[in-house]
Amino acid sequence: MGVSALVKKVLAEVGINPDRFNLQWASAAEAPRFVKLITEFTAQAKKLGPIGESEGLSKEELKDRINMALNLVSNRKLRVSFGNTTKTIRKEGEPSQAFINDVIDEKLSKTITSGLVEAGLLTSLANGPMSVTALVKAMGAGKDEVEKLLEALAKQGKVELKAKKWALAD
Repeated sequence: MGVSALVKKVLAEVGINPDRFNLQWASAAEAPRFVKLITEFTAQAKKLGPIGESEGLSKEELKDRINMALNLVSNRKLRVSFGNTTKTIRKEGEPSQAFINDVIDEKLSKTITSGLVEAGLLTSLANGPMSVTALVKAMGAGKDEVEKLLEALAKQGKVELKAKKWALAD
């Protein structure tokens, strides 16, 4: 249930309706339950309409936001923090979904926020090289924060500076 809470939080943070995701468990012996879950989720998806449409996103914006979410959940810092958070949840015994959501929110909000800036940088650079000024404008983040992240990403070999513009590393 922790994975479900994390995915829903990430979707909400990138502006995609979290109700578009549902993770439930049903054993092979629970065919009626499985049919019910699939039927309910299908009805929910139909009610929401095509992805991006109800969120008011163009196809390009939707693609960028999905890429940001993918970059975020691929972030090592978030994965390690999530692993530590699940240990906290397990120590509580049989926590409710509300408890899990609260713990995910409390423990991972900062990591998700900073990870989204990094993911946004990578997503922006996937569209082509950009100057620091253009990245600051695109991200709506501070220049110091963007420069610090770019330097960290350069050390990891993910980005490089070419002719005064940052680009994804080859």
